[in-house]
Amino acid sequence: MAGEITIRSADATDEAGWRRLWAAYLDFYAADISEAVTAATWAKIISDEAPHIGGLLARRSGSGLVGMLNYVIHDITWSLKPVCYLEDLYVEETARGEGVGRALIESLAARGREAGWHRLYWNTARDNTPAQVLYNKIGERTGWVRYDLDLD
Repeated sequence: MAGEITIRSADATDEAGWRRLWAAYLDFYAADISEAVTAATWAKIISDEAPHIGGLLARRSGSGLVGMLNYVIHDITWSLKPVCYLEDLYVEETARGEGVGRALIESLAARGREAGWHRLYWNTARDNTPAQVLYNKIGERTGWVRYDLDLD
């Protein structure tokens, strides 16, 4: 039986749990991110110096942290209000299907409504169909195709 899920902002005491979830997320996407980038990302998430980057954590009573969400708020040219890019979302396999991902997204959306953001948006891998089942219930799938041009 699943315990109660609570969502809250990440703080300095969460580093070990966030790193565990971050490592699992990177493993899921077979991504090789350096320790320097990981450390800098964590520092930005918990820093008052980078208020445009943040993180939310999901805790299941009796189990500890079971999900994380990292986001970036930025201006756009099509609105006077900022938008929020949900950059990273991960839920432990043992907690999938319990509403953790939905709770993380809905918590971020509520924060955005309160702060007056224009939009919340995210991407996922084309073959990540389990996540898309949830995303199709929460958001609108757009017709846009994404391209990347790496500059480093």
